Amino acid sequence: MPDQFHHSPARDWQHRASCRGTDTDMFFSPDGERGNVRARRERAAKQLCQDCPVLDNCRAHALTATEAYGIWGGMSETERARHARRTRLPARPREHVVSTDPLTWRIRTPRA
Repeated sequence: MPDQFHHSPARDWQHRASCRGTDTDMFFSPDGERGNVRARRERAAKQLCQDCPVLDNCRAHALTATEAYGIWGGMSETERARHARRTRLPARPREHVVSTDPLTWRIRTPRA
């Protein structure tokens, strides 16, 4: 959790974060970083997050604010995107389905 926000009561949790005062480079991928180098950096950041007293607050912030970059609340960009897809509300069912079969049109097409 990078320390880039102004102090506010709603963000007091950030002042108790384990990452407070650490180099934010650990949490954000430099341009072109890939493979094992990226995996090692992310593991180190997540390890710091693991025992953080405000892990849940940080994760909730990242998911609510849809943080696009970095490790937040012990989750990477990919993990947050995957979580968002899994927890997204299912599409509302259609009120009616109109068949493409002309023989069933009269039965399934709602009256105006």
